[in-house]
This record gives sequence, structure tokens and C-alpha cells, in this order.
Amino acid sequence: MHFTRQFAIASLTLSVLGLWQPDLVKPKDRAPWEENQCPGGFSEKFRLGGEVNNPTTLNLSHLQSLPTTAVTVSFQTKTGLKTETYYGVSLWELINSEQTGLKVGNSGLNPKNAFLRQYILVEATDCYGAVVSIGEIHPNFEAKKVLVAYAKKAEDGKVEYLTEEGFARLVVPGDRAGGRFVSNIRNIMIFSAPPSPLKPKYLFDKEYERQYP
Repeated sequence: MHFTRQFAIASLTLSVLGLWQPDLVKPKDRAPWEENQCPGGFSEKFRLGGEVNNPTTLNLSHLQSLPTTAVTVSFQTKTGLKTETYYGVSLWELINSEQTGLKVGNSGLNPKNAFLRQYILVEATDCYGAVVSIGEIHPNFEAKKVLVAYAKKAEDGKVEYLTEEGFARLVVPGDRAGGRFVSNIRNIMIFSAPPSPLKPKYLFDKEYERQYP
């Protein structure tokens, strides 16, 4: 009885704070933190959203309908240097296609080249994630051929769909380590860096002079 009472009080307190929900909550009523759990496992689709005109969900057939690009990459893993040839969709084409369309993001205090403040967060089913900036893949800047890959070349030379990596994974040519080669993709989200929290220099100088005359 004493335990039951304590549990009820704790549950009420956590509910008020927004840190707990009863197990009987229906899926459609699940709280945001429940939607963002990190179960891991094989991904069969991913969500493309954030600063795009048409947020959508993509699976293997969607990726296959887009132009295919191949890249051969070498990167360090825990077991040593690994070289693979991957096939997939250019990340730039994926986020800037007719179906999606990159949206102008938060320009901060200076709107010039606002897209250079944007970045892409690629997240896996286990919540592992990595960031690629728009400047890295924009054709007028670094133009790096970053892929959302769905197939690779096997040892016998045949092309096979990804299995252990989920249906799609991120491939970042030029990276010496494979930390950004996110597998089991479940989210690709575009965001903008917020305006700098630092004050302009002249304001800082005036405040400094006022505090330390």
C-alpha cells in the first residue's frame, strides 16, 4: 500500500513535469520523446523534412526512381582501412529535387547566401547522427558527391542491395574515418544555424567600458 501510494505520487509529479506518460496511451497520443526513442534495427524507410518545401517519406523504390550515382571510397574503421563502391542518390539531388525542394532557411542577421547557414542532420534508428553542411554539397561550392546509398559492389563484382546497413546509408567521400557513414537512416532533416549569440564588438566594448571604467 505504501509503495502504491508513492508510485501514484511519483507518476503525478512526472506527468505534471511532462516526463512520463502511462503505458496505456494510444500510439497516436504518444508524446514527442516517445516518438524519438532509439530502438535501432533495420530501416525500411526514412523521413525527409525540415527546411524543404515538401516533407516526405522515402523507401527503396523512391530512391531507385531517382538518378543513380556511384562513388568509390576508402575510410578507416575499427578493423582497419575499408574500400567500398556504393550506388545511390546524390544528397544534393535528393533534398533539392522537384518533389522536395530546398526551402530558404533562417538567414540570421545577414541574408546573403543564407543557404550556407543550412545543414543536414542524418539520423539512424539508434539515434546516431552526423551533419553535412549545404556548402559541402552545393554545386557552386565544394560540390562533394555525398550519397544516400542503397547498394554496393560485392566481392564478386555484382551489385547488391544493402542489408546490414539498413536499406540506405550516408556515404561521405573524402572523410578519412567512417564516422559520418550513417547506416540505417531514419531521418534526414535540414536546419539553419541560429544567429550568433555574440554581441557586435562595439556593444561589447561599450559594456566593457561601463563595467570596467
